[in-house]
Amino acid sequence: MVKEAWIPPYDEWAKEAELTFWFGRWRDPKSQLGFEFLYKDGKPRPQYPRRDDWSEQVLLGDDGLIKERSISVDHREVKLLCPSFLANACVSQHADEEPTKLSRSVLLASDCEDPAEADTTRETTVPPTEAEEALCAMLQNPDTLLSVLELNQDELITSRWRRFAFQAMRMLARASPALVIYGGTISLLVCAICQYRWGVLLALTLFTFYMLHLCVTFLIFAAVGLMRVFHASKEDWAARAAALQPASNADDEEDITTRDVLHVVMLPTFCTPLTVLEHTLTSLAQYSQAKGQLAVCLAFEEREEEAQEKEKSLRQMFADTFFFIHATYHPSNLPNHLPGKSSNECWAFQQLCRELEEVYQILPEDPRVVITVIDDDSDMHSKYFEALTHHFVAAGPSRRYLNLWQAPICHFKNFLRQPLLVRISSLFSTLNELSCLANPWDCHVPYSSYSISFALACAVGGWDPEYLAEDWHMFAKCSLKTMGRAKCVPIFLPVLNYTPEEDTYCSTLWSRWTQAKRHALGVSEVVYVLSFSFLALLELRSCRQALVFLWRLLPLLAKFAQTHFVNGVAAVWNVMAQIVIHFYMFGSWCDLQLFDTPQMCPLGAWSTADLTQEQVLRNSLLVFLQQRGTALMAFASILSGGLGAIYFHMVKDRVEGNVDEHWKMRNLPLMWLIIELEVSLCGLVQSFIFGALPLWIACIRIMSSVRFSHVAAGMVGRSTGEVSVL
Repeated sequence: MVKEAWIPPYDEWAKEAELTFWFGRWRDPKSQLGFEFLYKDGKPRPQYPRRDDWSEQVLLGDDGLIKERSISVDHREVKLLCPSFLANACVSQHADEEPTKLSRSVLLASDCEDPAEADTTRETTVPPTEAEEALCAMLQNPDTLLSVLELNQDELITSRWRRFAFQAMRMLARASPALVIYGGTISLLVCAICQYRWGVLLALTLFTFYMLHLCVTFLIFAAVGLMRVFHASKEDWAARAAALQPASNADDEEDITTRDVLHVVMLPTFCTPLTVLEHTLTSLAQYSQAKGQLAVCLAFEEREEEAQEKEKSLRQMFADTFFFIHATYHPSNLPNHLPGKSSNECWAFQQLCRELEEVYQILPEDPRVVITVIDDDSDMHSKYFEALTHHFVAAGPSRRYLNLWQAPICHFKNFLRQPLLVRISSLFSTLNELSCLANPWDCHVPYSSYSISFALACAVGGWDPEYLAEDWHMFAKCSLKTMGRAKCVPIFLPVLNYTPEEDTYCSTLWSRWTQAKRHALGVSEVVYVLSFSFLALLELRSCRQALVFLWRLLPLLAKFAQTHFVNGVAAVWNVMAQIVIHFYMFGSWCDLQLFDTPQMCPLGAWSTADLTQEQVLRNSLLVFLQQRGTALMAFASILSGGLGAIYFHMVKDRVEGNVDEHWKMRNLPLMWLIIELEVSLCGLVQSFIFGALPLWIACIRIMSSVRFSHVAAGMVGRSTGEVSVL
């Protein structure tokens, strides 16, 4: 559907003028420039492209001639005051006529219902001015445009060989996780059994040193992240946002200011206790400008029986707190809508766009709106939206519509009630998110709660209803459609949420296992990125664009590979390395005189040459490096786990329960020591149970499908046996 171009509400001339807009679309095949206009009957010419680079507006004078024209580029308005040129410009009435390169065609507006009856239009082609040439040069810079790829499979897969190549890519992508994890592990075992000792040892040593690199990086940047959280929590973000000076262009057009920004929070929920939702909205209400600049969209599931009662209660409680509260109810029978958070957000976003346009006259191209997606149990930092406003405005027009913002997710809300294995898992997942955000070389992917500009969300078509990992999928979709230009920017103000919890110890462990299996199914995003990268290469028009696209996409693929493949084999291959080394070293435990007595030495059948080889292997540099690397890796992992004690005490005021009543938690040095002991004893076990094993299961499941239903992770008070949006 073609919509009218954005009219900034803070431009008085646009408010007062009586404008009639007719828009159409044209794109020069060589320069890839174009503009958009909308016919009065609302019927766009079908042969024109669906995406535009320009949005054009026309202001008429009293004499019926064009007085002023403005062009919206990347959702920024650029006024062009060229009376001598614009007074003679008009639109061609012939659909098949192509304008020359960089020429302009503008339709003079009138009150006539039929464009053919308009007596104020005439046709002419005027060469561009020097100022317009400069504008066109700016438009050709891909870093200043919010242009996105379509990635339409039906339009791009137009031949038999393309269809075959696309299906082959999808099959390879589905099989790649299993090939890496199962194939790599089995290959190492076969080589070890067949006594290809040096090759196996070399492979495991290299992997150990790669894991050592990850552990040391994790430790360093987790510490850096803690310092950044400390400083960000002390920062006066409201003052910094108010001190920002809006940027101006050559025509003295000011950019948006902090007063123009509107935050809309999308909160998908299903069978979550009302008290938890109340606490979540209370944390949102801490924003100092919540009444005028923060709106809430409660995204319920239609199949939840108590949803309407919850909406009524929340509306009564927060009636005068937010700019508005809007509620949506996701139907359960929509085609291709898998039950879960992503399908709920897809429906809620569509309804929200309609509400914003019809009630508040906010169009999808409006540059002032920021969408923040949070889990229904999130405890937002009191300064988050001030900081988000500052980052959004300070990013400037060239980046703010390509950025996604992420606060570190902290699984400490119910930390005092978590079992040992769940508590260690919460510590490492929390520190991992913090470390990745603090690492400038990491390609971070949004997780759980994040913010995105309304313009970017609309440009990529919103959320997809058939994928499970909505946070990872949305970033992958934005990255693919913007040709790798989308980035995730950290805001170091922690968001606290719950770890799955049930009434009993064993039930809580089972709920955490259920959540781990669902998170592991995010490996299906590897299939999405690889297959849709193939479509992107087909849509790009030159080899240079294809190479740039692949170069920009490499960090995202590396991030997915590290998260899923490496973490899936870390707990397995490190143990395998010790087994292989000690098995080959077993021969050195037998005295030479016992080798003729099999009962005394199991390796007595081996020859003296074999013994010599075992001695060489045992004393080789590879074994030395392997053992030292493993020890350093374990030391770094245990030491980094202790940072969780510092992190906990930084946010302990937002944790449920009385910290002083728990002797293990109330004292920081004591808590640090206990966590170090717990990680030493159970760190590897929880890594295998909640990390490696679920991923090994997921690798088999995605070979048949990338669309899954899943069972709810536990929360005290939630109905059991339902499908969760968490």
